[in-house]
Amino acid sequence: MSDFEHAQLSPWGYIIDAETIPDFITMAEFYNFTNGKFGSDTRIAINIPSATEAIRNYCGWHVAPSLSCGIVFNVKDLRDAFVGRDLLVQLPATYITAIEKIVVNAVPNAETNEYDGDVMTEYDIGMGTGLLRIYDVGCLDRKSKIFVKYRAGYNNTPNVLKEQTADRVVHAVANPYGVSSESAGGVSVSYSGTWAGSSNASALADNTREVLNPYKVKGVY
Repeated sequence: MSDFEHAQLSPWGYIIDAETIPDFITMAEFYNFTNGKFGSDTRIAINIPSATEAIRNYCGWHVAPSLSCGIVFNVKDLRDAFVGRDLLVQLPATYITAIEKIVVNAVPNAETNEYDGDVMTEYDIGMGTGLLRIYDVGCLDRKSKIFVKYRAGYNNTPNVLKEQTADRVVHAVANPYGVSSESAGGVSVSYSGTWAGSSNASALADNTREVLNPYKVKGVY
């Protein structure tokens, strides 16, 4: 049985089992957030994916929805991650719901589309941090690899991410008209300084980054 049905490499360096990943908000949700103030502006549909991508790139992972994921670590890159016979690795996620498989001395099997090797069952995972401790790994060849399959991401996109996505879209749509501040529904935006000159939905303000920091991956090896 294959480890993944729809395996593809994500922009954040790990495998996701999905053909596509939905944006954080739909057009209908955007209109609800803004009370339909922007009508049928065609730029909204263009800017929602850009804003979603910018937030995901800042966080360092897909965040939502919940997906089966996989990552391969090169042992040679983990020299500082060994604690005695244990190994500490940071999974690229801040919300883990399950560890599905850990394989050391992992070798890809082209026939089964799986990773063969020594399966490890003793571990500890910080569900809210993504920090994985694999017990009693022992000495590994520096050329070997470690494969971890896990499930990460929120089933439902957190409202704060939806709000920040809508905020960026409002900024992109309103700012080109010279608007210095905008309030629509549950979204309020003010433009100041040189950053206000950016009408790109992918440009994240400092206050947006602060709000996103709890979802940002830290200490990736």
